[in-house]
Amino acid sequence: MILNYFKIAWRTLWNHKAYSLINIIGLSIGLTACLIVATVVIDELSYDRQWSKGDDLYRVLSAGGEVKGEEYQPVAFSGFASSLKKDFPEVEDYSRISISKQRLQLGKSPEGVSFMDMGCESSIWNMLDLKIISGNPKKHVDGYINIVISEKVKKQYFPHENPVGKVILTISDYGEKPKPALITGVIADIPQNTHLRADILNIANFHKYDGLPKKDEGYFFMPQYVLLKHGTSATAFTDKVQRWYAKQPYSKDIKYSFRFQPIKDVYLRSDFAGVQDIHGSIRNVYIFSGVAILLLLIACINFINLTISRIFNRSKETGIRKVLGANKTQLIIRFLSESLIFFIISFILAVILYPLFLTPVETYMGHPLTLNLYHSSFLAVTIAAVLLVSLLTGLYPAWFLSRPQPIVIMRNKTASSFQLNVLKKGLVVGQFVISVSIIIVALVVHNQLSFISNKDLGFNKNNLLNIPYTNWGAHGQAFKQQVKQFTGVENASISAWYPTSGKGDMSMLVQLPGQKELVNVNYIEGDADLSATLGLKLKNGRMLDPMLSSDAMDHDSSMNGKSAQTKALINAQPYLLSNYTAGVFNAKINTPVEKVAGIPVGILADFNSESLHSKISPTIIRALTNMSYGSMLIRVKPGYEKQVLGKLNTAYKSFYPDKPFSYAWVNELVDQQYQTEYKLQQLFTCFSALIIFLACLGLFGLVSFSTEQRVKEIGIRKVLGANVTDIVALISREYIGLVTIAVLVASPIAWYAMSKWLQDFAYRINIQWWVFVVTGVTALLIALITVSFQSVKAALANPVKSLRSE
Repeated sequence: MILNYFKIAWRTLWNHKAYSLINIIGLSIGLTACLIVATVVIDELSYDRQWSKGDDLYRVLSAGGEVKGEEYQPVAFSGFASSLKKDFPEVEDYSRISISKQRLQLGKSPEGVSFMDMGCESSIWNMLDLKIISGNPKKHVDGYINIVISEKVKKQYFPHENPVGKVILTISDYGEKPKPALITGVIADIPQNTHLRADILNIANFHKYDGLPKKDEGYFFMPQYVLLKHGTSATAFTDKVQRWYAKQPYSKDIKYSFRFQPIKDVYLRSDFAGVQDIHGSIRNVYIFSGVAILLLLIACINFINLTISRIFNRSKETGIRKVLGANKTQLIIRFLSESLIFFIISFILAVILYPLFLTPVETYMGHPLTLNLYHSSFLAVTIAAVLLVSLLTGLYPAWFLSRPQPIVIMRNKTASSFQLNVLKKGLVVGQFVISVSIIIVALVVHNQLSFISNKDLGFNKNNLLNIPYTNWGAHGQAFKQQVKQFTGVENASISAWYPTSGKGDMSMLVQLPGQKELVNVNYIEGDADLSATLGLKLKNGRMLDPMLSSDAMDHDSSMNGKSAQTKALINAQPYLLSNYTAGVFNAKINTPVEKVAGIPVGILADFNSESLHSKISPTIIRALTNMSYGSMLIRVKPGYEKQVLGKLNTAYKSFYPDKPFSYAWVNELVDQQYQTEYKLQQLFTCFSALIIFLACLGLFGLVSFSTEQRVKEIGIRKVLGANVTDIVALISREYIGLVTIAVLVASPIAWYAMSKWLQDFAYRINIQWWVFVVTGVTALLIALITVSFQSVKAALANPVKSLRSE
């Protein structure tokens, strides 16, 4: 009996090829999109869930407790975790862990090979499940940098030998000469689905940084992780730590609050300003999932609509089956088998299409995905999901077709079903609500990114070259002066800060006049050429002058707090800060200001030291003499880029033969801050095209069946004098009205969603009225073209053929 159902269902599909093709194309696209997105979502959610002690591993977050609105950062005092281990029995272990690039000299290349390096402590073996292949890396060898390489590095650079015990060289951007490093072991490759992704481990001894800072003692921050004893409540532990820290004598001077972030949350919930690490976004996971579900939903809506549209053509078949004794259950199974065949065929096509799109998606994501359709568990769940969706999608049409009594069906009374018409119209409106919403979202994202790209940041990001932070030693000024002599170079500067590296290279809490809250003032220190090289704009006073020795201070004065008489530039923000009184520093040109440790000689127009996600904050620029550490910013004339880069490479190698030359254009660094948004734009552009295509495909099918049912009416109208335009208007009117309703429903929904999204930007566009007008007109045109294609065909048909009696 069941086989007979499937045989009849197959014949029905084969005999109605246009109907079958529309359904199969729609379902195949929807299922393929769902499979691809499910692969991405599962990969995103799998990060750092492979560690056996993952439930008890936490990253330390800290924030300046006295600064209103200060955000938490994934760092803490360098000795914070070690102090917790000492004072709290709940702490089983800890490690300072940082991921950075490290160059190793492998082979004859003096520049070395760059690897992702995990700097950590020996306690890492107790915290993460790192499988040792060879060597004894748990035993630290004094006198060398201890390096542990991954199996991938071993296969690539030591394919036929044992690298354990070999001494190689590490090339540092901060040192003059390479340092020896001992390979102490080989480990299995660290999984890609971790924010601690690395090719090598650098096992270091940080014990000299143990303990909390004392009053009037300098300190710095490091990323730190703690392993709590199993069963410890992180919430209770956090409260306990906060009370403990408040009792420390130095907490009055160094006020901070702390949190402990589960390692399983790190990857998806780490949108920290100025932190460039491996991270995703839980919001994007929701967006990916939602859009994929919408794609499949539209495909299923098409299937339901097309199925119930054919109910009139199948009414006699259903009536005859009932007359011959078929009951309701048998009829439902009959129609469900047809639905199942559609989904099976579509799923097979989706499986064929899946690998074609998987590789581009992995390129888009930047790494191989850990789980895909070819894993048995994933495939089993997918098949079960497809069967469930098939059942749910086919259930209503099957129930509706099996419901009427035989006498009603044979008299074709179902044609006047009000419920059926309402359902069809509601589903069409729902399809286009989704389509219009996606178009609006894509337009708003595009407009915001265009605004970001074209906004005046307060400095000139174009034709600005950046050599990354390095140790310039005693030759920095000589190298800089030589660079300034190159044809095509307008200016150059060594700075402890460069655009996109954060708010500044340091900050200080300042008490505002008449206010209880403190404000965080950022400091940028570079040589006196910095403001000119950046192209900062002056509002009042003058710029720092490289020719005036009094405009710069030496490094010792900066470190020892003897900077009150140092000349400085202040941005306009302290005067405009909305939360505080105007003239917050009472700053006057050439008047010492104790609070900011400097004498303002110029007021700068505001400039964005961070991305446009963050508001401009008060910033002080001071000049240092003979900077030995920092980045070098070089202003290049347009058209001289290749010429300058060639000369720069040659000069750099002559000054620093042991160090690799690298550079980046600042405009590209600025754009990299918005990679998540650019990917979001690409995603919505791609999915909006697919969603519109599916909606139009369904609309095309509905119009086809509608004109088929009204073929005699159209013939009579033509005989009575109706022209093609009249016929097209007659058929199109209903669907254009439905799309208009969809536009009116989708517009406020999309406006609300995008208003929420734009709140993540401190500087953002206003959603303009024309976005909704353009989207509405576009949707109506697309619908009109889709409807007209079939209605024109019907209008041009010979009425003699349509009116001819059977």
